[in-house]
Amino acid sequence: MSGGPDTEEDGPSDGRRDWAITATDKVVDIVDLIRSTATQPALTATRGVVYGLLATICSVAVLAFLSIGIFRLLDVLLPGESWSGYLVLGSLMCLVGGFLWTRRSTDPSTD
Repeated sequence: MSGGPDTEEDGPSDGRRDWAITATDKVVDIVDLIRSTATQPALTATRGVVYGLLATICSVAVLAFLSIGIFRLLDVLLPGESWSGYLVLGSLMCLVGGFLWTRRSTDPSTD
């Protein structure tokens, strides 16, 4: 009589079951290894690009609002029309640009 739940003929033996679990674990480990080496650098690079773009966009907005605020403050504080604010801000930006120009690298090997 066969067919009872305690007989060996109902399913795979313990040896086959252990082999199947071991093989499945190895396949899962290999897939995890491939995934971690292939997709993790891509995810890290993508995060860097996204956060870099976000920081750049926010910095440009802050710089624009700061420039407008400084100009409006100069327009109120300085006598004359708005040309005096333009003159002060233009001179300041020329000085900053001149300073940055002197700090540039002229060595052709660094390009």
